[in-house]
Amino acid sequence: MDRRVDSRLDVRLPCYIAFPGSDCRRFVGLTENMSRNGILVAWNRDGPAEELPRPGDELTAEIELPPSRNFGRRCMYCQVTVVRASAAESAPAQVAFRVNHMQFRNYANGRFARGGFEDVVSRSGSVM
Repeated sequence: MDRRVDSRLDVRLPCYIAFPGSDCRRFVGLTENMSRNGILVAWNRDGPAEELPRPGDELTAEIELPPSRNFGRRCMYCQVTVVRASAAESAPAQVAFRVNHMQFRNYANGRFARGGFEDVVSRSGSVM
């Protein structure tokens, strides 16, 4: 049964996930779809499934937005909680998040600001 309240949009944007207070646990992925209250991310992981976050984990996410002539490079900074994480052998893992708090920031000030979409894909390997 689908319990979603808000409709989802298929949006593929670079996403940087971090465990709060840890500079060494950072992950790169691509959003699969988003709504006002949730995000599904194709999780790029090189290690075992144990490295996936667990339901209830609270993380931060920075989602790189397409450049705008009016606003320049921006990102959505979100505090999120893991709702579901699933891994398959032949496909990237998927992690679903509930958005607890969101704000728009200048991307140059973002925690992971370092290049465009092409750079993200080349650094993280293809997750498409």
